[in-house]
Amino acid sequence: MGAGPVSSGVLARLRRGLWPGDNPLRRRTDLFEPIALLVIVLAAAVVLVASFAASQAVLRDRMAEVNAERADRHQVTAQVLGEVPGGSSAIRAVEVAWGDPPAPRHAAVIEMSTATPLADTAQIWVDRADRPTPPPRTPSEATQAAGTAGAAVLFGSGLVLAGTYAGARRYVGRRRLAAWEQEWARVGPRWRHHLR
Repeated sequence: MGAGPVSSGVLARLRRGLWPGDNPLRRRTDLFEPIALLVIVLAAAVVLVASFAASQAVLRDRMAEVNAERADRHQVTAQVLGEVPGGSSAIRAVEVAWGDPPAPRHAAVIEMSTATPLADTAQIWVDRADRPTPPPRTPSEATQAAGTAGAAVLFGSGLVLAGTYAGARRYVGRRRLAAWEQEWARVGPRWRHHLR
């Protein structure tokens, strides 16, 4: 036995399920569902493009920030002067100093993890004005932010589209039941007459 008739039968049933055709029992509401499904599929394609565009825009902006931070910040070796009281169990405050003569010496209090052992020196990040600053963001952080933005657009829009389609199907189902009730109210008495 070949697979041709089986696959063509499946395709025919799928086509009939999606498009009611010219069945004499077809109602106007029967056309609504396949049209709504087509609109939802087209909207989903637009959402895919929009989520890709959003993620690319976020990636471009975040990479520009990463490059600007890398150009503005650099690492220096600072001498650890001592721990400052008032830290927490996870973070401690440490006073550090950096700069070689004849340049002016800079000092600041920075936060360090308590998991890092306190040494004589520490690598810190400073900006162009020699002020302590957080390390520059990495390209992987920019990529993660872009992926999150794209996924948020995709997930949020998917929920809206699914909710819209479910609401439309519910509305059509109610309309269909109301139409059947009206027809039965008209036809039902005639059927009861035939049954006696």
